[in-house]
Amino acid sequence: MSQPSIALIFNPAARGDKARRFRESLGQLRNECTLLETSGPGSATNLAAQAVRDGCKTVVATGGDGTVNEVVNGLAKVRDGLGQAQLGILPLGTMNVFARELGIPLSPRRAWETVRLGQARAVDLPLANVQTDAGPAERYFVQMAGAGLDGDAVGGVSIALKRKIGPLAYLFSTLVALKAKPPRLTATWDGGSVRGEWMCVGNGRFFAGPVVLFPDAKLNDGRLDLCVFPRINPGSVSRGVTSMALGQIGDWPGAEHHRMSELAIDGPAGTRVQADGEFIGTLPLTVTLRPRALKVLVPAGK
Repeated sequence: MSQPSIALIFNPAARGDKARRFRESLGQLRNECTLLETSGPGSATNLAAQAVRDGCKTVVATGGDGTVNEVVNGLAKVRDGLGQAQLGILPLGTMNVFARELGIPLSPRRAWETVRLGQARAVDLPLANVQTDAGPAERYFVQMAGAGLDGDAVGGVSIALKRKIGPLAYLFSTLVALKAKPPRLTATWDGGSVRGEWMCVGNGRFFAGPVVLFPDAKLNDGRLDLCVFPRINPGSVSRGVTSMALGQIGDWPGAEHHRMSELAIDGPAGTRVQADGEFIGTLPLTVTLRPRALKVLVPAGK
């Protein structure tokens, strides 16, 4: 029997009702795909890379945005891996921002039908360069990256608390971050520059779930979208959170929007950077774009 052309990467220890129901359905999928279990943070990247080397044409990320990010970086790790394989998504995470952006059903059963019967859509793929303890590092992201408040919220979150209370752990981490003096950041690009205390770079429209932060963004337009918050303090955050609750984070007091094909963000050494909800390093940050480099399976007609 030939090896299935679909590799499905999943975390066997994932919690939640959707993860439990998914595990119960694994027996039905064994004849349709190769099942690959993650063993810890970062292992999905290596599993995805090996799946491409083994000839799999579709690699499915089963989990949240962090899992999707790891799998995409695994595809990119192999020479011409992004050309050889397409990405499938079974959204089992808390926010599933990239799946929402693409119109992928949040039901695992319907999402699997998208993997089997959907169409491939080519989307842009941003590449972030940051600093780490081991030196400069590169990391692709699919939805958005940020420096400042969200970088601190993600980088400072307690993993143990996250396992206990889920997304609320980020709220506690954000409140802690607000007690510190915000960094003064500068973004520069060909023909422009701007300063602020929190900056987010978007590939798509959404941020933190179904909240639109980048209203003009499109996944395949060859452009990055930058949202700059000039001042961050408890008052502005309170008003901003109210806007977020209404799905209108673009109304955050003083928020500015800019568009470009690449940019650099600089600020105090050690300022944290997150991408797709994962801490990836510190400033300085540069972001470039590979237009339509990633193929993703989406529902027909999307």
